[in-house]
Amino acid sequence: MDKHEFDFFELLRIVVINRKFIIIFVAVVSIGAVIYSLLTPQIWQSSASFYVVGDQASGLPINLEGLSGFTSQLLGSSTSQNAINSVSAMGSRSFSEDVIRHFRLISYYEISDQDSLMAMDKALKNLRTKTMSIEHSVDTGLVNVSAETKDKKLSRDIVDYYLKHLERYNREQKLTKGKMNREFLEGRVQETKTAIDSLLIAVKNFQTRHNAIDIETQTASLITSYSDVIATKMQTDIELELARKNYAPDSPLIGDLKARSDALAKQIRELEAGGGALKPRYLIDIASLPDLGTQFAQLKMNLEIQTKVYEFLYPQYEAARLEELRDMPTLDILDTPREAGMRVRPKRAMLCVIAFALALVAAIVIALIKNAFEANKERLREIKKEL
Repeated sequence: MDKHEFDFFELLRIVVINRKFIIIFVAVVSIGAVIYSLLTPQIWQSSASFYVVGDQASGLPINLEGLSGFTSQLLGSSTSQNAINSVSAMGSRSFSEDVIRHFRLISYYEISDQDSLMAMDKALKNLRTKTMSIEHSVDTGLVNVSAETKDKKLSRDIVDYYLKHLERYNREQKLTKGKMNREFLEGRVQETKTAIDSLLIAVKNFQTRHNAIDIETQTASLITSYSDVIATKMQTDIELELARKNYAPDSPLIGDLKARSDALAKQIRELEAGGGALKPRYLIDIASLPDLGTQFAQLKMNLEIQTKVYEFLYPQYEAARLEELRDMPTLDILDTPREAGMRVRPKRAMLCVIAFALALVAAIVIALIKNAFEANKERLREIKKEL
């Protein structure tokens, strides 16, 4: 038999010879593992899972009359990434520091640095590596948040705070495109409505004082034509302001809208000055009308202009409100956080079994090394002589 071939009975002989050492070594290590598992702090986990409602954005499913192609595109076309954004927000430094301060985790982690910045950095590292776990499934869109601490109530409270803080962040701090457009259009709608109300009161007062002076049919049609030009100019200016809020200053779209606004402004100036080819005849007629008729025509023209602007603005305002509701992410909680019934660490039985197995292997290896030294004493003496 080759002397290098494994000999089971030789191994068994060595184990039997060193059985006392092996038993004592394994017993000491096993007892140490039991003591360690009993003394090490117990770790409790609490977790929650949720979906971000509104994560799959799409265009508005309705066709609102009065919306131009540009404005419809502006109010809803991008794909939302609210679930990914929520995970990023919960992992951000400001979010984490708020959690650390709220639960006083610096003292929990037993960080004693006098430097507050260093203490906060160490607490952030512990929070991200030892306490918190935030995961997002790309396939299902499910977000899972879990916390592991030495207190089962603390673990639950931290996860619950993350959910409430995230909802508050989505509701109060996140400025969506829909919210920005809604705030802008809401102000313009209110301004236009106030102007219409004032003009209606002015017309009523005028008719009451002057017994409802009538305006000729031709004059009314000319006023309508002129008001259409002004209303188109105001609509173009509104689209230009919206474009400036959503696109870069050098965008071709902004350039086109600016050119269209300037052209309309020039046309209006020519009509009012009487120097254009499209000069309406009613300007001359109005100048020749009695003063009261001129005032009444001006009131009616202003009222019609504001009414057309309102008819243009209000559908866009409603669309912006729908867009804001769709863009604002809300949490659809699947599993709420609760106090754990079983600890996650330490796993005492597994720890003791692993310690016993490793100790047994280590003891046998030590016994083999000891036997090898004893079997080669002569060679060791020769090595010593050479040294």
